[in-house]
Amino acid sequence: MPSAGEPPHPFPRTVSPGECERIRADELRRYLAGSDRPLLLDVRPTAERTYARIEGDRAIPLAELPSRLEELPKDRRIVAYGHYGEEGASAAKLLCASGFPRSASLEGGIEEYARLVAPEVGRYAPPDAPDGLLLLQLPRLETGCLAYLLADVDEKVAVMLDPGAEPEPYLALLADRGWRLGAIVETHTHADHRAGHAALAARTGAPIYLSHRSPAQYPHRGLTEGEELRFGSHALRVLETPGHTRDHLSLRSAGRVFTGDTLLIGSCGRTDLADGDPELLWESLRTKLLALPDATEVLPAHFGARHALVDRYVSSIGLERRTNEALLLPTREGFLAYMREGWPPKPAEFDRIVGENLAG
Repeated sequence: MPSAGEPPHPFPRTVSPGECERIRADELRRYLAGSDRPLLLDVRPTAERTYARIEGDRAIPLAELPSRLEELPKDRRIVAYGHYGEEGASAAKLLCASGFPRSASLEGGIEEYARLVAPEVGRYAPPDAPDGLLLLQLPRLETGCLAYLLADVDEKVAVMLDPGAEPEPYLALLADRGWRLGAIVETHTHADHRAGHAALAARTGAPIYLSHRSPAQYPHRGLTEGEELRFGSHALRVLETPGHTRDHLSLRSAGRVFTGDTLLIGSCGRTDLADGDPELLWESLRTKLLALPDATEVLPAHFGARHALVDRYVSSIGLERRTNEALLLPTREGFLAYMREGWPPKPAEFDRIVGENLAG
């Protein structure tokens, strides 16, 4: 069972008698950084490697594995992985029975590895699913910020959410995958870091999208409640969620919501800076985000100690409903008091950063 601080695993785990060892995502990360690095074996169909893969692995599709065992070392630990968990478990069982005693599988597969410890690896729906987009979470460790790149892999078009100031990593990703950037979206006017929309737009020609309430002074397109921003065969649906700022947007895509600073993991965005309003935030949380199904994934704009948050990148509406200290306050009055008391002083660079971000 997951601990109270973890999102529930989205896929059923069945354990068969005599099954080989399963290694958790955090354990694999430690093993990969150690001196006895295991051989990572990707047993997914070859086409799925175009979506996401773990660096330094070796690929043998599960259907081909029985005839290709001679390609693998018997004296080295092997960790097999698939999209979720069962393909890897099947591969490990075969290996254990074929004279590879140090074989194991990655619990939850590459999906859980990306969701919990390496978001930049990328997450994707099964190729035959209606939601076939690829999601990359791109953390910036120095600022505790999360940017997002969503792509229609078939049509090779992507959307960027909340990019950091340096465009080069994003340009490299786009070039490596052969994607065109179709849109850049800022969920709100950022005050803790220099936003990257202008530099990225200048290099790619992609239009910038903001809330129609934004006071930004550079060319952009305004988004309103219920509007859809399409890229390829996919779309982001706009939720207006003011409170942290008056120009704040959240964006829905299938079973996930990109919440910016409105809803963070374990907390919510401050309202005592600039044009924030705790009453607006209460309404946004209660009538917009908490109205979503519990299984909806929450993808925020911040994580980690720099923002007094946990070092996780993904949560769910249900988990936040049960554990988030701001959402556990039962009354509007209690929430308003919480938002108005005890916050640190306004950051020294706040006014300069906001001014630069509004100017472009």
